[in-house]
Amino acid sequence: MPEKTNVRIVFRIVREEGTQEMAASGHLHRLVAGWAVTCRMSESPEGSAESDMTLLVKDDEIRMTRKGTVSQDQAFRVGDWREGIVGTPYGEMAVEAWTHRLEAGLSPAGGRVEWEYDMRMADQDFGRCTIRLDISGGTD
Repeated sequence: MPEKTNVRIVFRIVREEGTQEMAASGHLHRLVAGWAVTCRMSESPEGSAESDMTLLVKDDEIRMTRKGTVSQDQAFRVGDWREGIVGTPYGEMAVEAWTHRLEAGLSPAGGRVEWEYDMRMADQDFGRCTIRLDISGGTD
């Protein structure tokens, strides 16, 4: 397999307040112990700001790192609270995520990654979120 494969990524984020869907071109990298998905994605509906996202996918854990106007470093593991950091133009905030479900099926041709979690910050719950990435090969 090549070091990286060009892919198309469709993100679907479901929260209590609604569903958001966006698409991006990126790369799928095979790692010794899992996969890495990298892309540049829009931070706003009008596309005025972008962030770089890296998703490291292992059998039992996902680590998401975003760098842009809003940054984030968060790990997700089923049945466990995982500490993370969200950075804004106003400073960094500690967050925690409890993962209820994590499913990943990736191959050199693409696949799907989906996880469901609760997020809290400063002992305040932010509700449940489900993220699904559908990844398909063959982009330029």
